[in-house]
Amino acid sequence: MSAALLYRRFAVALAIVGASTLAFGGEWRVDLDPEQTRLSLTLKATLHTVDGTARLTSGWLVIDPETGAAAGEIVVDAASTDTGNASRDKKMHGKVLLSAEHPKIVFRPDHFQGNLSPGSNTGVVLAGEFELLGKSHRISVPLDIRIDGSHFEATAEFPVPYVEWGLKDPSTFI
Repeated sequence: MSAALLYRRFAVALAIVGASTLAFGGEWRVDLDPEQTRLSLTLKATLHTVDGTARLTSGWLVIDPETGAAAGEIVVDAASTDTGNASRDKKMHGKVLLSAEHPKIVFRPDHFQGNLSPGSNTGVVLAGEFELLGKSHRISVPLDIRIDGSHFEATAEFPVPYVEWGLKDPSTFI
């Protein structure tokens, strides 16, 4: 990977901790409760790391472990993204996320790969369309999942190629 591309491609680490309704059987259904779900993010930049949070608007997911089929929609309120730095957040919303014009960040999964095991840590991959700035991008998201009763935790780390996806480069390094 070239140095120029490295500065324009940031990994996003996302942790979702949620109380949800889990239904087991042939298909697994997860209904995320926005009031009980916490979204945190970490942006690994050139010389520092930025931590933040965002609010879930709505979310549901259906997975068929036997066929690998998945369906669902996870919607995040783009304007709720907060890093705790008012100046940086103003720039992020006004110039990078354009959250006034594009108030939603949406993931619509359509394929699942892996084994889900209640009571243990499980690694799976969820693939689908990631909508940002009103445009969809194909993405595969590796998830580490822990299921305990009706509670689960999922963590993911995936690259967001800002410039390739039409976002202004948020780097202030160069």
